[in-house]
Order: sequence, then structure tokens, then C-alpha cells
Amino acid sequence: MVVVSSREFRANQRKYFSLARTNDVVITSRTFGNYKLIPLKDEDMLIDESKLDAKIKQGIADYEAGKVHRMKEGETVDEFLGRMISED
Repeated sequence: MVVVSSREFRANQRKYFSLARTNDVVITSRTFGNYKLIPLKDEDMLIDESKLDAKIKQGIADYEAGKVHRMKEGETVDEFLGRMISED
């Protein structure tokens, strides 16, 4: 484990980001406390799974209830998005 002050981390971020790939890096700060620097993997979720599931279920329910926006023939993406925003 490598323990480093926030000042040292700010001065040498590249070094500690690289080091975090193979070691635990702890950043200490008198004001904000201590933090562990860990690299994220592709399979790491950045959104809570229960919130994601709820959003997906709401989207399906909206679709089934006919709450959808359809592009009109000849409409550009910008026009479509502008219409969607103004309708809500």
C-alpha cells in the first residue's frame, strides 16, 4: 500500500494513477479525509443497478402506454430533439 498526501498526489498524478494499477494507493487530506485510488474495469457499473432496472422498467411501461416520440418523415435530428423538448 502506498500512502500519499493530497499535495504529493496533485504534483505527481500520472505516477500514482499508473501505480494504482498494481498497488493500493491511499490519498490523505487533513480537510477531506482519506481516499483509496482504484482503477475501474469495463465490467464495473457506474450506476446503481436498482436505479438502472427502475429506469428500464419505466421506459418499457412508457412505450407500452404509447408515450413515445416518433420522428416525422423528412425531419432532422435537431428538429426532432427540439420538438421533443418543447412537448415536455
